[in-house]
Amino acid sequence: MPDIRALDEPLSDTELDELEAFLASDAVPQDCMDLEMLDGYLTAIASGPESIQPSEWLPGVWSEGGRSASPAYASSDQAQRVMGLMLRHMVGIERTLADSPTRFRPLLYMPEGEKGRPERSERPDRGGEGERGNAPPEGTAWCEGYMAGVKLRDDEWQPLYDAVDARDWIFPIEALAFGEHDPEFAEWIDDREKRDSLVDELPVATVLIYRFWQERRRGTGARSGGNRPTVPDAARKSRQRLH
Repeated sequence: MPDIRALDEPLSDTELDELEAFLASDAVPQDCMDLEMLDGYLTAIASGPESIQPSEWLPGVWSEGGRSASPAYASSDQAQRVMGLMLRHMVGIERTLADSPTRFRPLLYMPEGEKGRPERSERPDRGGEGERGNAPPEGTAWCEGYMAGVKLRDDEWQPLYDAVDARDWIFPIEALAFGEHDPEFAEWIDDREKRDSLVDELPVATVLIYRFWQERRRGTGARSGGNRPTVPDAARKSRQRLH
């Protein structure tokens, strides 16, 4: 296992590139998560109602639904290295959510040809020519990863959906994750302006969900109002909840 003392060290850009390259390599199953989806998955795990051990969440990284599949590591050192990078990335996500919430940004691949955004520049190619052109729209993979993390503890996440204010926070994540296939959400992503509005909600919504579960873990419950930040007004006015 990785040196625990190193888990507090955030990943450098070079290390993110290293992890990204491994996830896009021939060493992993074809349906392995890419870096954007992994970032969403680890964010949900770091944000949720209870701790989840790597032995439970790691299979879902390598193959959809956690099917029995694992990478073809070149050595035990490489296996420890990759695991260490993932653990450090999750610790970095949680630390940002806890200590510097205004700096939290989902790690998203920006649309091909778009410049000047803070997200990573492009989705890495895996294999055949033209695959990048079939990549999911911006935010979809991150939100699919997040919801895969939620699915690990479906029942335990239910209080978020039961809370009047809190259930609104996960809406943009659900819409971007499921809108391509679920008619319930399709109308919220059917043009670029609507999708961009949902993508813009993700940082604040993620911080609010993290705080919701942290308060419940401390036994204080989820409270609304006060100085709690809200989903941007413009985004809230652009839609009404379907539920």
